[in-house]
Order: sequence, then C-alpha cells, then structure tokens
Amino acid sequence: MATPAEPAAHAEGRAEFQARVHAWFAANAPRKGSSADFSAVHIVSARTPEQFHAQEQHAIAVTRDWQRRLFDAGLAGRSWPAECGGHGAPAWQDDVVAEEQARWGVSTKMFAVGLEMVPAVLFGHGTAEQRATFLPPIVRGEHSWCQLLSEPGAGSDLASVQTRATPVEGGWSVTGQKVWTSNAGCSEYALLIARTGRKEDGRAGLSCFAIEMTQPGVEIRPLRQISGGYHFNEVFLDGAFVPEGGLIGGLGDGWAVLRTMLASERAAIGGGTSARSANELVGLAKRLGHADDPGVRDLLAQAAIRERTLDLLRARIAAGHPVPAAGPTTKLLYSEHARLSADAATTILGMATTVVDDATSAPWIERLLFAPGLRLGGGTDEIQRNTIAERGLGLPR
Repeated sequence: MATPAEPAAHAEGRAEFQARVHAWFAANAPRKGSSADFSAVHIVSARTPEQFHAQEQHAIAVTRDWQRRLFDAGLAGRSWPAECGGHGAPAWQDDVVAEEQARWGVSTKMFAVGLEMVPAVLFGHGTAEQRATFLPPIVRGEHSWCQLLSEPGAGSDLASVQTRATPVEGGWSVTGQKVWTSNAGCSEYALLIARTGRKEDGRAGLSCFAIEMTQPGVEIRPLRQISGGYHFNEVFLDGAFVPEGGLIGGLGDGWAVLRTMLASERAAIGGGTSARSANELVGLAKRLGHADDPGVRDLLAQAAIRERTLDLLRARIAAGHPVPAAGPTTKLLYSEHARLSADAATTILGMATTVVDDATSAPWIERLLFAPGLRLGGGTDEIQRNTIAERGLGLPR
C-alpha cells in the first residue's frame, strides 16, 4: 500500500530517485562472493534431480527474501496500482530499479515469470479481481510462477497444443502434457495454455488459465541437461482443476494472451544479467595474463560492442521510441551475446575448460552448456528471425 510519503516521492525527478535507489542498493545489495550472493542462482548444475531441487529451493528462498526486502523498501512494483501491491508511480521508476539491480548484479530471474510476464498478462487481459488476487503475493515475493506452454507434439508451434481444458462444475478439468517448463518444481502457480475448442480451430480454440501447481493431478518430472542441471521439466496434467476465476481473457482468447506473454518473456530474456558479461570477460583475461593477446583483445572488443548495442536498444525501447519487433530483436541479441561470450571465455581459458573442478572455469563452463537453452526460451532463434523479418522488416511470410 502506498505510504503518505508516496505522492512526494512521485514528484522526484529521475536523478533524485536514482540517487535514493542507488544509496539503498549500496547499503543492502549482497556483495559478490558472500553467502548472500545470488546473482547467478538460476544457473546451477547437480549430480542428481534431488540435489538440483535442493539448490533450486535455496535459490528460490534467497530470491524470495531479496524480493521481500525490495518490497519493504518500497522499491518493488513501483508502477503497479496500490490494489495490486504497488505504488502507482511512473513506469520509469521501475526501469531505474531494474537498472540498479543489473548494475549490482542482483538477479530476480528465478521470479521472472511472476514479476515480468504475469503482470503483463493480467494488466492486458485479466480482471480486476485476478490482479488483486495474484499480483500482491508476487510483488511481496511469496509466490513463484512458471509457464505451461510447449508440448512434445507441438514444439514451438503453440497453435497445435493438445492439452485440453474440459468444463466441470465450478471450473475446468485439465489433462495433457507440457515440456521444457522452467522452475516447475518450485512454483506455486503457472500460466497455462490449453485447448477449449476443437483441434481444427487451431489458435482460435486456445484459452489461457492460471493453474495451481501444488495440487493432485499435477506431476513434475525433471529433465537432465548437458550442463548437468535439471532446469527444465515435463509436466503431466491428469484432471488438474482450474476454478472459474482462473480463466484469463475469454474462452478462445488464448492466442492473444499468449502473444502478450511471449512478448514479455522475450523482453525479460533480453534483459538478462548475463548481458553484463563483457566486463567479466575483461577481468578473466586480465587474471590469466591474456589481456594483451591480439586475438583475445578482438574477442573482448566484440563482446563489448554486442553488449553496448543491446544496452542502447533497450534504452531506446525504455524511452518509448518505436522499435519494430523489439522483443524478438532483444531476445535474439541476448541469446547470441550469451552464447558467443561463453565461447570466447573457453578460448581465453584454454585447457582449463576441460577441468571440472576449476573454480575459475566452472562458471563459464556452466554458461556455455546453458546457452542452448537460451536459444529455445521465449521461442527459438529461428522463430525470432522469422518474426523480425515479417513484423520488423515487412518481408513476406
């Protein structure tokens, strides 16, 4: 709820607000390498699903505590309405907080679906009751969300999903299978795309629901990745229940909701904390004594150029300038930057990348092995290129 001081705070200029936020982060942000540091907790590996789940639960707990601290400091959900747990402040204040988080390397990506995608969906398509129900626990760090979108038989063709929501007394019964779901094992709720019409209806037969993950009829099976982690999951739905108030938008409006959701996801991925990897690469080269190597310097320059290009594009979008296909463009630039930066690190590290317990190389090996997942999340790189060509450049399908 907005405090009596909020109206005055809204009158602050950007410089004054930024100084206040910076001072708070300087006093409260966890220091790199400390026990409270969680800047990369969303990229972890493990020997077993149980070990990964334990690490994931730790990551959620630490992120949840940080989000609560942001909320208590009045820095979370600045532009959200008061009835949604926010402060009704100008949207640029959210950008200031996000920029400061990135500067300090403090990531809340474990809560990315809840903090960045659910609000976009509910503000665009939800009811006032849904916003008042679902958003306050998110902004307080109490509820984590995931997305139930892709299916084994559909892949990136989400118009072909076959998970079905059947009307029952008081709501819907959902049966089907989803795959490539991030954070399914540590989420209280999910945004679900399911079929409520005929298969022949294609995208017109899809609807969007908010579904509770911790209920009978929801089975989660972790998927092993090349990185050694279990970030993605299969989710089996067998008569899982969604109450009437869980329908987001109208019946058959799922495709419109999905477009909002994916646009938000692509923007969120494009704003990932690994976009700060150029400075880390420079630090790595200096520590290993390779900073003067011409080949290494070329890799560092390329990383700095990619990062600066991405920063300028995001600044242009944040300033409200028209950027055709903005979401797919930032997402594609980010996934490419993450992949190429991790590859550059392996070149700088040399044979150290073959050692599994080397403290210097381990984080970069994880990034390298995690990079293929970034090329899938929010739609594959190929989907992004198609969208950029059609919507950004006006080329024919």
